[in-house]
Amino acid sequence: MQNRFIISRFIQDIDLDDNSILSKMKDSEPTIEEAQRLGRFGQKLHLADDDSLMSETEFIQRSLEENQFWLRIMMEHAFFLKAGLPHDATHLIKQTDEFQRIFEKQLERSFETTRDPADIEALNQDTIMLTHKITVFKEKLLNDTLSGRVRGFNFPLLLEHVRREAIYFLKTIKQINSRIEKPIEDDIVEENVFFLNIMAEHSKFIAHLLDPTEETLIRQARAMGQEFDVLLYQARNIQVEPPSTDRLRTQLTISKGATLELRNFKEQATKLVEQAQVRSAIDPRLASHITREAGKFLSIIDRLEERIH
Repeated sequence: MQNRFIISRFIQDIDLDDNSILSKMKDSEPTIEEAQRLGRFGQKLHLADDDSLMSETEFIQRSLEENQFWLRIMMEHAFFLKAGLPHDATHLIKQTDEFQRIFEKQLERSFETTRDPADIEALNQDTIMLTHKITVFKEKLLNDTLSGRVRGFNFPLLLEHVRREAIYFLKTIKQINSRIEKPIEDDIVEENVFFLNIMAEHSKFIAHLLDPTEETLIRQARAMGQEFDVLLYQARNIQVEPPSTDRLRTQLTISKGATLELRNFKEQATKLVEQAQVRSAIDPRLASHITREAGKFLSIIDRLEERIH
């Protein structure tokens, strides 16, 4: 209860201009009513069918899983963004500190919340408000960086990357809170397009943060980035026409194989970074962070494979 009070005060107090992000999200997202009526491939959704509605158990389980994973990710984003800010950006530094603190509180709350559906829905609602706030912050920081108003060491692509993850988290929790299951085709295509892009960018970040003398590791990271770029292109092509079940299964199999390979590479790189056996500007916490995200994608692939079977 105390954590929720702190979070509510934070939501009220933080001063951000969120008109830009709100308008963009409204333009890019269908309404819940539209999503209920029509899937990506023109399939009518019959909401009376059990297959289109989450069970109470699934609603609770997925809510907790997504909160407990992504709240930690959002908390760490605040830490990484702060590390890349110039020392004189005191207002921005203070905001990242606040985001780190408040997401940690919400993460603690997610582990303490009872499995009562009403409590879970309240958790989700507060998470939505908090994640919206950090999404606005990330977009403003990105725009200020691109315009030169803010200098520092945060790559613009990194800012786009963490903003995209916040929007994904926001959409995911909203979808779960609606208790409406996406059509399987939509679910597979959207998750693959999102995560294959994330995996590609992780590989590129690794290549850029390694010391120039680490030529072998840099080549490996770049090669993986190129592989995921190709997979992303293939996944996006599935959106052109309704895919067959076999094609969807194949997409999941290919994505799983490539992501397993990348996760293994990340795990090895994390150990090397932690033991100071590789020259790089990679924080061990960042190495762990991107490794967990690869694991998250693998768990989503497992869920999608269960749905398609």
